[in-house]
Amino acid sequence: MHKRKEKRGSLVIILLLSLYLLFPLFLTFLYSVFSQWTGLIPQGFTLKHYGEIFSDTAFVIPLLRTVIISILPVLLCSAAMLMAMYVVLVYHPGWEKYVQMVCTIPYALQGIILAISVLSLYSGMPLPFSDRIVMLTGTYCVLVLPYIYQGIRNSLNAVNALQLIQAAQLLGAGKLQAYLKIVVPNIRSGILVSSMLGISVLFGDFVVVNIIGGSYFQTAQIYLYKIMFRSGQMSSAVIVVLFAVTLVISGSVFLRNRKGKE
Repeated sequence: MHKRKEKRGSLVIILLLSLYLLFPLFLTFLYSVFSQWTGLIPQGFTLKHYGEIFSDTAFVIPLLRTVIISILPVLLCSAAMLMAMYVVLVYHPGWEKYVQMVCTIPYALQGIILAISVLSLYSGMPLPFSDRIVMLTGTYCVLVLPYIYQGIRNSLNAVNALQLIQAAQLLGAGKLQAYLKIVVPNIRSGILVSSMLGISVLFGDFVVVNIIGGSYFQTAQIYLYKIMFRSGQMSSAVIVVLFAVTLVISGSVFLRNRKGKE
């Protein structure tokens, strides 16, 4: 009975916290589906704002760009960090403090400072370094580096990766083979969590993509900024759509991870 009460209490706390976090989004959704809200009760239910943004190619294409430019840097950064942690874990354990120091530097870098620095450094260089998409991808890799590093590092420590590699070596496996086929699958949950955190950070970015991409690579955030001056209802509809897209991405990733565990 005591355990059941604790479980019910935990569920109530989670439910209240979820309602508190989703309440602003719910109000945003209500504002997007009514034409007028000057009093206590909104008036004029309509879905025309959603129809307008989905029929507008100026929103659909930037939305696809946002999804791609949010996922690609996370994949590249995760692959690079996994191999870097392999070298540190197996060959140079003493380097971990230096890797940690380097990976936490982006915490102190403001987005506008990093974007202007990258743009001024690489804009005059030959291709592909001066390409805006390449610069944006590299900048995003730096931005998500602390989140990816911390998630992978904590997961490796949780499963005691070095002992797993040593145990696999006793059975005849190579170090890299043991790391890729035994350690990495065991820390997949930690990699996914840190990756989703990085994707959410990039999905909501406006400063970096506006400075580096600008008119060369318009994303959904730039579209939202422009639409804010036209209609409050349409901007609310864009916000709801962006949240729904992130929710679909997160849900599909976690469901796939759950099926993989089963």
